[in-house]
Amino acid sequence: MSVPLGGAAVVVLGGETPAGGELVRGLERLGASVAGLGVDALWSAGAVEDALGGAERRMGAVDGVVLCSVGAEPPSPRALVDLDPASWDAQVERPLRRTLACFQGVHRHLRRRGGSVVLITPTLSLTGAAGLVPWSAVAEGQRALAKAAARSWGRHGVTVNCVAVPGALLVGGAGSPSGGGGLDRPGLPAPALPSPDMGGDVARVVGSLLCPEWRSVTGMTVPVDGGVWMAP
Repeated sequence: MSVPLGGAAVVVLGGETPAGGELVRGLERLGASVAGLGVDALWSAGAVEDALGGAERRMGAVDGVVLCSVGAEPPSPRALVDLDPASWDAQVERPLRRTLACFQGVHRHLRRRGGSVVLITPTLSLTGAAGLVPWSAVAEGQRALAKAAARSWGRHGVTVNCVAVPGALLVGGAGSPSGGGGLDRPGLPAPALPSPDMGGDVARVVGSLLCPEWRSVTGMTVPVDGGVWMAP
């Protein structure tokens, strides 16, 4: 079944990353008009709103925004007891402040006419991961922001949902899922289905959440991991 995105204008924040780029191309194949924007300079709500305004001038009113940025750098395993304040600020506080700015700017832009927001998060935000505490903290912090936004933005016609994917996809991109093999958590079962890819499987689920037909769904986290994490 195809996802009806023909004519939809979508902005992917984090579109400059390998994973974001795969997602941009996947959404384009579904018929959307997509602008992939980098997030490195988006440290204020005003900067995010200006970036979305620029995208709107190029392709028309924005229908949906996808945030695909967990952190500035791929995570490196490190024991919780070895974390120091400086690295915590760099790896957790700064990415979360940027996420907050993105949410604030997106709200300013979409509240005028409604729309959809989708946050791409690693599945370890659902389970935690020993040795990857900063990345887990950012992912779960982003998910908390998304749920808070979903609670309060519905009155503006804005839905906010999360799509949880294997962390390896966010580090290595859809074309190289083995690039983040160190992100697998010991003890998890093998996938029941083939491993997903960003440009195909993930893009189709994101596309569904961006459709007007799914506007009754908000505040949800949808795992797209091939059946590793089976939540009730």
